[in-house]
Amino acid sequence: MKYSVIDISSSSISMIVAAKEGDKAEVVFKERASLSLVHYLEEGALSARGTQKLTEMLARFKETGAELGVERCYLIATAALRHVKNFDEVAKEVFWTTGLTVNLIDGATEAYCDYVANLYYGTYERSVLIDLGGKSIEICDLSKTSKEEMMCFSFGLLDLYRKFVSNIYPDEKEAKEIKRYVREKFDRAGLPREGVYSTAVLVGATAGAIYDIYAEFSDERGTDGVKTIRRKKFKKLVSHLLEGEDRSRLILNNAPEKLYLIGSAVIVLKHLFKRFDVENIVVSERGVKEGYLQLVLEGRETGAYYDFVSNTSDGVARSLPASERGGEKRKKSAAKTKKPAAKGTGKASAQAAQGQAPAPAKKRGRPKKTEQPAPVSEVIPQAAQEQAPMPAKKRGRPKKAEHPAPVSADAPQETADGAAMSEGAPEE
Repeated sequence: MKYSVIDISSSSISMIVAAKEGDKAEVVFKERASLSLVHYLEEGALSARGTQKLTEMLARFKETGAELGVERCYLIATAALRHVKNFDEVAKEVFWTTGLTVNLIDGATEAYCDYVANLYYGTYERSVLIDLGGKSIEICDLSKTSKEEMMCFSFGLLDLYRKFVSNIYPDEKEAKEIKRYVREKFDRAGLPREGVYSTAVLVGATAGAIYDIYAEFSDERGTDGVKTIRRKKFKKLVSHLLEGEDRSRLILNNAPEKLYLIGSAVIVLKHLFKRFDVENIVVSERGVKEGYLQLVLEGRETGAYYDFVSNTSDGVARSLPASERGGEKRKKSAAKTKKPAAKGTGKASAQAAQGQAPAPAKKRGRPKKTEQPAPVSEVIPQAAQEQAPMPAKKRGRPKKAEHPAPVSADAPQETADGAAMSEGAPEE
């Protein structure tokens, strides 16, 4: 059975295809395409054009998976979409356009996927894993075992570039500012210093790009399929990338999509190598996608997937609490701190501003008991009364009739067009 995992990162879309036989899954295909979603952010939200570019590329990757005989495809997104304000709208557009459901991965799980994929390097002497991403940085002690012991920093190379670099490459002053910034971040997190680690394992697309640049610069290639970097030679590479005349050619030949990030990346790595005082540096080709797939196959991770057999999506999407997604926490916080409107504001003020009379204030409590309607004579205009006069009705119960006194000869008589004569009067 073949599986694929597609990863939406800050600077690219990548995919692996793995064939599972028995308990093992072997990666048989890899593909990566450059797409910097951060260039399509507008006030923290992914633009319509950015969403379109994303869905078009995902559709192409999905088609490639179908051609390779993939049966299940998982789509994951890490820091690239974790802080996008309109993530829900983007995820809906991806689903309706491609049929793929986005599984949003939190920072701790992202670091743990890196860790699981590279447990092999735990056999190296005192090894630490380093993954420099565009929007996050993961650092994992490979001697640890739990997800809670992995470290994920909520800033990445793109953040460093935008915060400190004014041109393509950081100058000497900007390099010092980057170094000072990351040192403070690592100190606050309690990141170990020298004596704890001896081997650094570099993970991710940026690590691969740095190795390709290093290999051309030093004219060295790893042996036995192991990609290694010598620390002294790496220090010379850093100086060349910050000051060398042909640095752009070196980067463009090997990693043109990383042109703006390589400067910040090598500064961070140089600081970490010195902080840990590492002796060995190796570059891994396994990362988040491989770790995520391994956890899924072992039943330790779940997520929605696209089933190519039935051409439908299945499973429950892995997501984050709303408070951890882009903008939601800030929106809720703003709603809580919103001050109540002062007296005289609101609807009545709006009506006054428009030249309308304000609506009467509503009274609280139970409504008063409805009184009997006024007599018709009090409701009908006077002119109408003159046209059709009606006698006024008397309220209350009629009094008990008393025996009338005899009508005297000089008593006044009702007119013929008036009311009936008194009850009990003798007929004439």
